[in-house]
Amino acid sequence: MTAELAQRPGSVADAAAADVAVVELDGACGLSREKIGGKAWSIDHMRALGLPVPPAFVLTTDAWADYTRRGVLADEIWAQVLAGIAVIERGTGRRFGSAERPLLVSVRSGAAISMPGMMDTVLNLGMTDAVQQALADETRNPAYANDTRQRFLHQYRETVLGDPAGAVPADPWEQLRGAIEAVFRSWDSPRAKTYRANRGVSGTLGTAVTVQAMVFGNLDECSGTGVLFSRNPNTGHGPVYGEWLVGGQGEDVVSGRTTPRPLDELAATQPEVHERLIAAAQLLEQDGRDIQDVEFTVESGTLWLLQSRPAKRSARAAVRAAVAMVAEDLISTDEALRRITADQVREVLRPASGDTTGHEPLARGESACPGLASGIVVTDPDEAETRAEAGEDVILVRPTTSPDDLHGMIAARAIVTELGGTTSHAALVSRELGRPCVVGCGPGVVEALTGRTVTVDGGAGLVLPGAVAGKPVEQAVLDDVAQLGQWAGVTGEQLADRLESRSAATENSEHEEVSVDAPVTELALLRLVGIKGRVNADNLAASLGAEASEIVSRCDELVGAGLCATTPAGFRLTPEGRPRLELLLTEERRTVDAAALTAAYDEFCVYNADLKVIITDWQMKDPATVNDHADPEYDAGVLTRLTATHQRLRPLIRRLGGLAPRLVRYTDRLDRAVERIGEGDHTYVARPIMDSYHTVWFELHEDLIGLCGLTRAEEAAAGRAH
Repeated sequence: MTAELAQRPGSVADAAAADVAVVELDGACGLSREKIGGKAWSIDHMRALGLPVPPAFVLTTDAWADYTRRGVLADEIWAQVLAGIAVIERGTGRRFGSAERPLLVSVRSGAAISMPGMMDTVLNLGMTDAVQQALADETRNPAYANDTRQRFLHQYRETVLGDPAGAVPADPWEQLRGAIEAVFRSWDSPRAKTYRANRGVSGTLGTAVTVQAMVFGNLDECSGTGVLFSRNPNTGHGPVYGEWLVGGQGEDVVSGRTTPRPLDELAATQPEVHERLIAAAQLLEQDGRDIQDVEFTVESGTLWLLQSRPAKRSARAAVRAAVAMVAEDLISTDEALRRITADQVREVLRPASGDTTGHEPLARGESACPGLASGIVVTDPDEAETRAEAGEDVILVRPTTSPDDLHGMIAARAIVTELGGTTSHAALVSRELGRPCVVGCGPGVVEALTGRTVTVDGGAGLVLPGAVAGKPVEQAVLDDVAQLGQWAGVTGEQLADRLESRSAATENSEHEEVSVDAPVTELALLRLVGIKGRVNADNLAASLGAEASEIVSRCDELVGAGLCATTPAGFRLTPEGRPRLELLLTEERRTVDAAALTAAYDEFCVYNADLKVIITDWQMKDPATVNDHADPEYDAGVLTRLTATHQRLRPLIRRLGGLAPRLVRYTDRLDRAVERIGEGDHTYVARPIMDSYHTVWFELHEDLIGLCGLTRAEEAAAGRAH
């Protein structure tokens, strides 16, 4: 291709009207996120708001469909791409592939659905020897030109060629075609096909491609890249919160490879840019009615916005922002309640730290998860589970933890380890559980603490002797929770339970197809309470496929009989309830074909070994690296293995239901977890307590051990229940 082809007559708007294949993102695109992808939708929407956004166009999912039918990028669509480049050229005063005022572009994927595993961004596309020299001459900054060239070569080889030593085309038009076609091809890669098949996603949806003019945060000392939140994502308070990196580009800020600077430094060095950025963030929040996560670049003192989306936030920020936005007339009270979860309410109501006056710490380590909890130190996960089920408050102290310790971590009030840091398995799981956690306390801590009553101050990274009173929860937090409770018609103390009930009711209404024909027996109810340790009626109902009202009534009967007790976290077995459960399990074992069940359990253990590896890979990329879920291709691979394993074992699970009728519900529970994962809710992979895949699998494993007349200790010694 030659640069002259970009001068062909025609406009993107005319081409889009004909085939909706390539559309200019000028603020008037009018197409849905499904048609152009979230990235392109954000660009178009920000331009409609009059915000400074580099010119861009998008190849829609219709263009993908045409490419898929033909196997090549059609001449008509390529002509529209050329017209799109011409639009960007007019908007920037630069020319693609030219040695005078050259234009470089970024190429980004944008699937019609959220689908991990698609191609990453390619920045600085259009770079050649001549372009590099032109940029060096224009800016009088050869280092910038070389840095830009090297970034391009690395990304193109990695994401388009798949070869770190691959030969990058010298022709910028060939580079552009190659990047676009690489994104289109990735939709039908073996990995992507498997992903869709396992999740019931139509293969006809396709992916879009966004092409946008580059702006350069790596240009000079007045350039940089950053991320801005319209409110602090940790506290929910204004003003804005963010970081920026002088000389940065692309993913530099969020990658963790470099240390960015506080946004205040931008205010000090470039106050006008900072002022415009704050105004843009406020406009985007008002328009989106939510905390915004904004990506921006400053090029030689000029502000450019690249993307805006709802921000992830802490529990405290979620509560504070929900209340504040009602007061600001941004959202309704119903919307505020929909944005808050029961877990978030419980988290903000826990004391963050204790009064350490007069208490010499027994151990010090790194804060992995804030919070305060007291209890008796145990070192064995099984013991932690057993004693917690008997009503004791226990602290689990281990040299380190693994997924095999999960049941003990769930049972414990807090977790302490001798080894590991803030990215260790213990740290990751404790944050998922909301358990105070201190890691890296050093050798000998397990032996020194065993059997003692201690208090774990997760926020301070301390283990203190005895029971230490927590500092009062801030009044501002209590006021926010009380306000939310008032809107929900309950007190602040009752809010979490009310939100959990609403969530369970919604979930049950979405899954009315779950079979409720099989009666909920006393054994099924006691066994589930026993396995989960503490569980409320709504979660019991969801797991057992029953009406919540029925479960409440049945549990009240068990409490009246002294077999269960109520706790703030739900029902638990009493010391009298455990022997009753064991009697019922013994009677159940007499009704099953022991030989057939043992054979099925042996088959189950083969899958169990595979699943433990899969779940471990989901949590940790390797023994020293927590999976931060920043690599969508890696996550897609793990999830593909999980769903493929599930499909292979479904016949076994159905067979188990035939051997022991109480197990029949496991098919629905595991299917539902896979369905939720396919919808993009990855908490259903391994999150404790809820009916995630790993949680339900663990419960099935426990049931099979019991039905085979075995014990967990025996199975652990045999290497089948670590």
